[in-house]
Amino acid sequence: MANREHKVDHLDQPFYSPPVLPPVEPPDAAARRCVADPYVLCCRAFRVLTIVVIAVGVVALVLWLVSLPKALKAYVDAAELTRFDLGNDGKQQQLRYNLTVAVSIRNPNRDQAVLYRRLEAVALYGGERFGYVDFPRTRQGRKSTMVIRPSFHGQGVLAGASAFGRDKEEGFFNLNVKLHLRVRLKVIFVNSVEYRPDVDCYIRVPDPSNATAVAQGFTATRCHVDDFL
Repeated sequence: MANREHKVDHLDQPFYSPPVLPPVEPPDAAARRCVADPYVLCCRAFRVLTIVVIAVGVVALVLWLVSLPKALKAYVDAAELTRFDLGNDGKQQQLRYNLTVAVSIRNPNRDQAVLYRRLEAVALYGGERFGYVDFPRTRQGRKSTMVIRPSFHGQGVLAGASAFGRDKEEGFFNLNVKLHLRVRLKVIFVNSVEYRPDVDCYIRVPDPSNATAVAQGFTATRCHVDDFL
């Protein structure tokens, strides 16, 4: 009886068998299934393309930072007034003028040419515009200098003539010649975004009716040019 009870107790104990593992697929079969799956191929191609685009962008950024474009340089080498007088026309004061300036623009960049999409010159006196000249589109090569010669002539209404008498006594007229530019930088076959730098040239031009001032002549003046960045 004791032996029978011992056997029954032994049968009541739990029995743990080894776990049943799923069948292992051969490595070559899994590889063939991944290659044949279009979705997996698209994902891998997109991942590779993303990595390539990021790498190209980083390289382009580094190259751009290494060769940052330098601002243009501009000088007024010569300026001549053959007429600059003020007369009354009824209740308005008319400014009669004939001004010619020579402005040299220097491109100091060795890697970028400059494409001028817009190039216009404006003449101002006392903050008032009295002359305007528009130039055709042009291209300036790397590390080169080009000279433009805007000529302003005609007459127009001058509202604020308070500085005219003072400048007339001094023998020099303080004028402002501004260049409004729209340019692109060209590196081989690639054009940059469009920049709109302004050029400000503040010049003192001898009064043509003042012999002493004319004898002193005009002094070449450097202009202020906005940076590209």
